[in-house]
Amino acid sequence: MKVFLWTACALLFLGGMVAQLAAETPPYAGEWSNGRGETLTITAETIQFADNRAVSYRDVTRATDGASFELQITAPGEINAFPGKTVAVALEKDSMEMTTYLSHADYMQENNAQSVVVWYKDEGD
Repeated sequence: MKVFLWTACALLFLGGMVAQLAAETPPYAGEWSNGRGETLTITAETIQFADNRAVSYRDVTRATDGASFELQITAPGEINAFPGKTVAVALEKDSMEMTTYLSHADYMQENNAQSVVVWYKDEGD
């Protein structure tokens, strides 16, 4: 009986930790600007450039050092602010470099980059 109770407690604890990790805000989320008056807002589920509509994405990062991420735009069709469907994010202190690629294969080969923009964390985030 003690083993059963211990196992049940351990499963509840681990389940709570997984739920907490899933609810955490990604490090690239927040309000950003690029020094040219343009803004970028990232939540756990959407990216919004300036006053454009927010588009959905998912984090498909396989392994990270905590500063590099791969995002996949899941919104249908072409999105002017994000040419391609794969976004490489590289964080460094209060800045973030975003490079867009047409595909995951291009990202993996660092081939055919469509755009590169450096964003700066807005005050208060």
